[in-house]
Amino acid sequence: VTMSDGPSEWTNQNGISRAMDPGDGGQSKDSFLAKTFIDWLKGTNPGSTADDDPRLMIFSAGIGEWTGGTDFVPVAGGLDPLNQEGMPNGYDQAGIDALNGGPTSIKDTYSSANWKMFQDSDPYILMHYAEVEFLLAEAVERAIGSVSGTAKEHYEKGVKAAMQMWTPLDASLTVSDAAVTTYLATYEYGVHKPALEMICEQMWASKFLNWWDAWSDQRRTGFPALTPTNFTGNDTGGSIPQKLLLPAREATINPNYETGATLPDRFTTKVWWAGGPE
Repeated sequence: VTMSDGPSEWTNQNGISRAMDPGDGGQSKDSFLAKTFIDWLKGTNPGSTADDDPRLMIFSAGIGEWTGGTDFVPVAGGLDPLNQEGMPNGYDQAGIDALNGGPTSIKDTYSSANWKMFQDSDPYILMHYAEVEFLLAEAVERAIGSVSGTAKEHYEKGVKAAMQMWTPLDASLTVSDAAVTTYLATYEYGVHKPALEMICEQMWASKFLNWWDAWSDQRRTGFPALTPTNFTGNDTGGSIPQKLLLPAREATINPNYETGATLPDRFTTKVWWAGGPE
């Protein structure tokens, strides 16, 4: 979906960019990548770049600080793929300090999301070709319908598309055909992990800018297998949320609330397609 810088603030602009771009839309200056995601991108050998996902330094700007606009100042070694570090989920500053054994500067410790993906005029990606291929691969693996081609063929097309889909956001966000080929050979389909798990994990990674859809896929498939956080006083009892709460006004004025909503209206109630009430 085409977006633009104008005619005014929030009008025709990419809302994801407005939320993530440092200092824009009333947000903080920093957006950090999660440890789960960075660890997955760094592959089975975090001490080597040979098995890294080529998108590691596409999703990550490095370790450092946005100082305004597109100015990113890395710490020493902050642009080295080997040094990328994801921020653990479920911790406040005190928890992060305790985890690291002392006061921690978050911006000097954890990988920042890449500002090149968050310009106000960037197109909004509603559904991409990679997702189509991953869904076809999943359909073949689950023996759903009549899909031509093998699951492996659809999976590999999906991976290639997912790795090479970012250039519309910035010309520098490129992954070569050779890098894709190396990655697919390193993590052989159905050998590195069960085939369905590999499909779903790749679909999850491809939806970096569609995290609500990635959340739906994770609830639907169970992949990736995530470890929920359990911050003191959380609303889910330390489980992954299953739905969003309906706005209080909706519950008050919509006559279909009692008969048409997924109830009870709690974060832990499953929606119908995930096994909840229909």
